[in-house]
Amino acid sequence: MRGIEELPVPAAVRMPVGRADKPSPIASLPEEAPLAAGQVLCTPEGDVPVVSPISGILEGTVVMQNSLYGSLLCADIQPEGERTDLLPVIPEDELTASVILDIAREAAVYDELDGSPLWQKLQRWQLPENDPAAKTCILVADATENDVYGSSAWAVLMEQPRLALFGLQMAARALRFSRYHIATMLPKRRRRTLKRAIGRENVYTVGDEYPVTVYADGDTEVYRIGIQACLALGRALKQGLRHTAAIVTVAGDGVPAARNMRVPFGTDLRALLSACQAESHVLPILGDAMTGVACDDLQTPILPGVTTVLAMKPRPIRVPKPCIGCGRCAAVCHAGLLPYEIVRRAENMHYERLQHLSPGDCDGCAVCSYVCPAGRDVAAEVLKAGETKGTMFLNWGEDDNE
Repeated sequence: MRGIEELPVPAAVRMPVGRADKPSPIASLPEEAPLAAGQVLCTPEGDVPVVSPISGILEGTVVMQNSLYGSLLCADIQPEGERTDLLPVIPEDELTASVILDIAREAAVYDELDGSPLWQKLQRWQLPENDPAAKTCILVADATENDVYGSSAWAVLMEQPRLALFGLQMAARALRFSRYHIATMLPKRRRRTLKRAIGRENVYTVGDEYPVTVYADGDTEVYRIGIQACLALGRALKQGLRHTAAIVTVAGDGVPAARNMRVPFGTDLRALLSACQAESHVLPILGDAMTGVACDDLQTPILPGVTTVLAMKPRPIRVPKPCIGCGRCAAVCHAGLLPYEIVRRAENMHYERLQHLSPGDCDGCAVCSYVCPAGRDVAAEVLKAGETKGTMFLNWGEDDNE
């Protein structure tokens, strides 16, 4: 199993601090200012601080046009030295729910599941004191992989399982939950190793399915955060370290071998792919193979929410062919739909019959598109059919009337 490698220090890190059409929020810091890793650059009102991911020199700000995030104002940081700015470490018995939330915010901990600040999610889910629901709700650290290529979650558990578990325990304390566990999808041998390290009661094995939909037994209400977020919270509470890097799996046929890299936020794709010896002219995909986003802009920075980068060689464009009725799309649909039948009725404009096939239950996971031998984007067609809601829409070109 692949461990975590340190990314060589890039030539520069460009950390987004705001939108390009707004005044710079780091105007108070002079150019050529020395920065420590984890030092606060600015704190947008009501948001988490923006911190320097590396130790270096602030060269000013640059505006970057990004295909995913639009026009960004970024702090241009040139690496230098090994300084680290630390938070105060508070004894564990003094870590109340409000203190844990404050530290999660000050440490700029983000949840890799959706790229959102962890403290905001925990604050939104927090239960009042003595709420009986606290005994039944479960907080789950999601350490499953969203892609067959991915291994970043397991790499985190292999490297620091106890610290990640501590972060999960403290997040549960912030919510006032009494139940929590780490959800994994691991072979038996690795599962036994993890259980020996953190205890059997703290590990839950999910079914072998994609996408994962069950994270606990029964009808228990489940709240989910990422395993990297748990580790970042644990490091903030135990070591005073702010969240400055992501663990990213780089895989695909455009690299010699898959690797897990610790990547400072703000590092661009070009530096990451170069460190992994990617071939020229590869197409990077941020996310998993079926629902990831193709990104040909190599200046795109690695930000919270990126756990997998697939470097893929160019593929010939497939011309969609008629449905052959093989039924593969129905066999893999986790929602139990009949995608081929939904598409057939939509193509024949039998809109009034679509509602009985429940196309609105499709969540767009795109597994049906992936397995389709005819090369059709089945998921997109099912989603479009779901929008009709049993009604036929006609678009008359320039006429806005439908």
